[in-house]
Amino acid sequence: MPYRCSRCDKQAIANIKYARLRLCREHLTTYIEKKVESILRKYKVLETTRRIVLAVSGGKDSMAMTWVLWRLSQRYPIKLLVTNIDLGIDGYSRRSSEIVRKYSQELGIDYIIVKLEDLLAYNIKSLSRLARRSTCSMCGVVKRYLLNLIALESKADYVALGHNLDDILAYSLKSFLSGDYISLVKFTPITKSIDGIAVGRLRPFYKVYEKEALLLALTNKVPFIVDECPLRPESSIEFHIKSFLNSIEEEKPGIKIQWINNLEKSLRDIQRNLDVGENLRVYKCSYCGLLSKSNICSFCNTTKRVLGRPLGAELRETIKRIIMVKNSPSI
Repeated sequence: MPYRCSRCDKQAIANIKYARLRLCREHLTTYIEKKVESILRKYKVLETTRRIVLAVSGGKDSMAMTWVLWRLSQRYPIKLLVTNIDLGIDGYSRRSSEIVRKYSQELGIDYIIVKLEDLLAYNIKSLSRLARRSTCSMCGVVKRYLLNLIALESKADYVALGHNLDDILAYSLKSFLSGDYISLVKFTPITKSIDGIAVGRLRPFYKVYEKEALLLALTNKVPFIVDECPLRPESSIEFHIKSFLNSIEEEKPGIKIQWINNLEKSLRDIQRNLDVGENLRVYKCSYCGLLSKSNICSFCNTTKRVLGRPLGAELRETIKRIIMVKNSPSI
């Protein structure tokens, strides 16, 4: 016999064990939307924000996030700018970008799709090989740099990332296990902007389970690319951490939401009392003027070493021209 929704008489499609709820499609959607709206209101994002750049890969999480923020933008005066970075990964990047393009057009959201090969004349595999770095590491450097650059040049208040609750727990535990305690402070729902050099990050799905994001996308017919990135490691530390946490959650429903709540509170207290000292000093790259951990940012350092000159400043001018073309009355 099918279970009924805890909030109406319709058939339930989701069993939210930690909340002791069975929900139909409509009430599952409302449940997740309220989670997102609650975290954004808590940090006064909805009341004070004019424009958000959405980092959208085409995967289930970032596409579901796009749909939820689009719905919220109907009620709050926020402009959205979907941004997709085509890294030139065989046919995967092309398919991902096409999904992002079509869905942005369908929802009527402004979007920018930038191709790495157009910007640097190299795709991510070639660049990684030249730099002698893993593809995932190089991908992180490129994406972080471009998203920050696009957000700065479009005068956005935040960059929204599609990280779900499971992602954040896995990343934070990985940082803890590797002894990178300083990085832990960034795993909050929101990080602040630094004038002229860095735009703050938002994680609207901070308290949304990965399974919830998937159900939201499927039940609301949000398109997303099903394939995993072909360059993704088959067995990463994050994968093992997620599997471990899922097994605990199965036995103790709610352990993950309890952990994320405690993590948020602890990191918020740390940020509030933190003195920016030697380990957290903020630098400005001497070549491009953006956020850096030293006098030269990772992007300029890599392009200088691999391609013969730091390309941050040139890239900034290119992105500025792209933004100017997009800067019509609609954006």
